[in-house]
Amino acid sequence: MDLNDVRGRFHKSIKPFTAFLIRHGIRPNVVTSASLIFMIPASYFLLNHEDELFISLFMVVAFLDALDGAVAENENAKTKFGAFYDAFTDRIIEGILYLCIAMAYGNLMPLSFVTLILSYMVSYTAAWHKELKKIGVGKRAYRLIVFIIAFLMHQLFYGLLIISILAAITIAQRLYYVVRNYKEL
Repeated sequence: MDLNDVRGRFHKSIKPFTAFLIRHGIRPNVVTSASLIFMIPASYFLLNHEDELFISLFMVVAFLDALDGAVAENENAKTKFGAFYDAFTDRIIEGILYLCIAMAYGNLMPLSFVTLILSYMVSYTAAWHKELKKIGVGKRAYRLIVFIIAFLMHQLFYGLLIISILAAITIAQRLYYVVRNYKEL
């Protein structure tokens, strides 16, 4: 099943909830801001190796990241600023996450840095042209899922390694697409 299919089903399944949020004045950008706010205590718990509290809050952050898009799409509340703000906030959250991993687990600092750079490059390629968002095996949602599973299994090294590999493959897939489809290169 494609990630877009899962996303569409998720959006459809929570439509009553997104309608409730809009009726009560909670716009997509408020949900996006909430994800950033929840990342602050999550970071604190990660840095202090309070794993259960960290992962609980981080899963809230990940849910809110999915929810803001569902609210925007389901309730026709998409804006250009909202799209920018969502992507901007996603990069801040990723940056904070990998910085905190590097600080909390010094032995993972080099891999955390590589993972951050590759994750940012995946996002950068999609920012260049929206059609590239659909291409690749290492989209943000997949990377978040891998991270959560690896963290829960206490296999952070392997999680970061898998995320890095998926991101590198995605970058290559997107570069290949660009070279193939834009002949002026």
